[in-house]
Amino acid sequence: MAGRIPALSTSDLPSASPQEASATASPARGTAMLNSIFKSVRVPEFRFRWQFWAEKGQQAPATSSDQQASEDFASRPKHLGEQIISIKEFYQHFNNIPTDQLKMRDSIHLFHVGITPVWEDRRNLRGGAFYFRVKKELAAKFWHEICLLAVGDVLQSAVETKRDAFNDDICGISYSVRWNAVQIAVWNRDADNEAGREKLLAAIIEKLSDDIKPQDSYWYKAHREHKGFVAPDASS
Repeated sequence: MAGRIPALSTSDLPSASPQEASATASPARGTAMLNSIFKSVRVPEFRFRWQFWAEKGQQAPATSSDQQASEDFASRPKHLGEQIISIKEFYQHFNNIPTDQLKMRDSIHLFHVGITPVWEDRRNLRGGAFYFRVKKELAAKFWHEICLLAVGDVLQSAVETKRDAFNDDICGISYSVRWNAVQIAVWNRDADNEAGREKLLAAIIEKLSDDIKPQDSYWYKAHREHKGFVAPDASS
């Protein structure tokens, strides 16, 4: 038969003063302490500042005037929210962007602050992008993970160079709705950095979850190779 468990004796312990008992039992004091702790814990900042953009795709027009208005509107990416400096701000924005409600040819971009998600931006002129054709049922997970690889500097580490001038960078990433799939792009600054491109693709394939790893529906293309690319006037 098991022995009896000895009782804990508190008869020799000093009693708390009324002030101590009141302070210990106060819910307000506990809340204040937790708030103080939370404020003192600083969320680490990202190496780069980021910003989400929204771009309205050109929809099928009813009239020629509608077509012109549609083209004008479609050509202007717009900021979504404020600059993102930490994972806290990232999720405050990311969780409020309903990518599943985007229409055909609509796009969401996540770019370094200071870079506009257009080919003709001065930091994109000599660059290009990897394009991944993703099934719509896998697109949300693919987009989430590629965003984390971007803000977490995994993509940047792949393309980074040690040149004296014109170092390669990750400029941003894009989510664009197509007819029966979603096209996700990873933009880099130097389309001629072949070693960086190979390392970038390898990093993406290695880091993505097994069920969304790209198989063969991806390609790389320099921005200057696109039919709609228009180099800005050098004098401007």
